[in-house]
Amino acid sequence: MLVTVEGIVIGRRSIGEDSCFIDVLTDEYGVIEATAHGVKKITSKNAGSTALFSYAKFCFAKTGVRYTLNSAEPKYSFHGISGDIEALSLAVYFADVIKDTSASEQEAKGFLRFMAVTLYELDKKRASFELIKSVFELHICTMLGFAPDLRACRICMCYEHERMFFDFEESCIVCGDCAEEYSHSSSELTQLTPSLLYAMRHMVFSPVDKIYRIEIGGDELKKLSGITEKYLLKQLDRGFRSLDYYYSVKPKT
Repeated sequence: MLVTVEGIVIGRRSIGEDSCFIDVLTDEYGVIEATAHGVKKITSKNAGSTALFSYAKFCFAKTGVRYTLNSAEPKYSFHGISGDIEALSLAVYFADVIKDTSASEQEAKGFLRFMAVTLYELDKKRASFELIKSVFELHICTMLGFAPDLRACRICMCYEHERMFFDFEESCIVCGDCAEEYSHSSSELTQLTPSLLYAMRHMVFSPVDKIYRIEIGGDELKKLSGITEKYLLKQLDRGFRSLDYYYSVKPKT
């Protein structure tokens, strides 16, 4: 049986001298692990399409639950990522999150487009890497069904307040007037400025084509990055070595 899909290569592991396994993110089947014979040869017509973070149209031969690459037609290559170690380390981190949360043989509508838009941002450097990281972390939580409730204060339903607090345990916000009497005394509250709350709401509620169109920087961006990272890792209940590597190559500020 032949299966034809569009996808992005988000993982690649060598098999001997000439072949490899590739992990391909698709809409129809989630992440497909496929055997790609001979693609490491210089003369292979599929070499470019099976490179890490290549976007292509793939034709797989499927036998049972196993996939073997038949052919591939390149559609887009994010060349700028491989030439920047910080961008590449972030892309690998994003890919690891996708692989950890996507089941094979299950439809994953929207994830392919979100990953493509994210890689494009990294490739073209249209936003800072720290902002791209924050947007990815909070929006992927939303796509996975772990969106925090940022609509209004959990207690009084206040939408705007000069002091808002984010509760990591309950995944909600509480205004300054209600924070002292907040019943979840074991919760860890982090204060949000109006601009931080606006940024987080944008990341959760905006469509993918506008999700990276946001301006925030300096100390607020650093705080935002810490919040979104902590929230994602808490929801997934794990860490990522690729994230540790990103911090090891990230310029110190």
